[in-house]
Amino acid sequence: MSKLNVLIGGEYSGTIRDAFLALGHNAMSCDFSPTTVPGPHYQGDRADVENDGWDLAIFHRTCTFMANSGAKHIYLNMSKNGGLNEDRWLKMGRDAWAFWHHMQTCPVRFAAWENPVMLGYAQLMIGKPNQTVQPWWFGTDENGPDNVKKATCWWTKGGLPPLRRTGTLDGSTAREEVFKMAPTSDPEERRMARSKFTPGHAAAIASQWGDFVMAQKRTVTNPTPKMNLHPALVTNAHPSGGDRHGE
Repeated sequence: MSKLNVLIGGEYSGTIRDAFLALGHNAMSCDFSPTTVPGPHYQGDRADVENDGWDLAIFHRTCTFMANSGAKHIYLNMSKNGGLNEDRWLKMGRDAWAFWHHMQTCPVRFAAWENPVMLGYAQLMIGKPNQTVQPWWFGTDENGPDNVKKATCWWTKGGLPPLRRTGTLDGSTAREEVFKMAPTSDPEERRMARSKFTPGHAAAIASQWGDFVMAQKRTVTNPTPKMNLHPALVTNAHPSGGDRHGE
């Protein structure tokens, strides 16, 4: 077997998808938003295509209500003295349970889920991540896109190994672009910008996890089945809409 079939759920940027494509694998991104970079992409719910026989799946789940960076919003007036923001707590709980449930039921043997550092309350339901990395781990240029600080957590399935550092940077010059990002008139615009994935991180995922799954697949006598990667589905919008995952 010379290539893998890889699904990138919750990605519209094509960053991880294109890293796998660059190594010769079949890869398709999936999101409710259209892809911003031409390439194999399904616009709709990842559940529509999750059972299509993928070898590896990478998921970016919505983090809005679970991220530790939003801790002040779980209280009214952003103060514990203001009382609970019950709507926010409910949304956090629902998203955390959905995250956990997806990890339990995902049909793909090898899979990984990404999110930023979570609120402890959400993590109690989901469980601790297998690894937390920084983008600068995978960078070689101080002025490049990878030299940023953004703690990124990974929950993995199927024995995927921890990602190894591939860069030459030590973090001392890493930029705090995400933490210091100024508010925008459209909160969604800021959320999308903060969730931007870096190319070095994506390349490490494609190389290291791709090689690991390839090695595991070599022990199986049946080759990976040929798949229809839905090239025509770029414009096939999900009929009911839904949250945009944002990568």
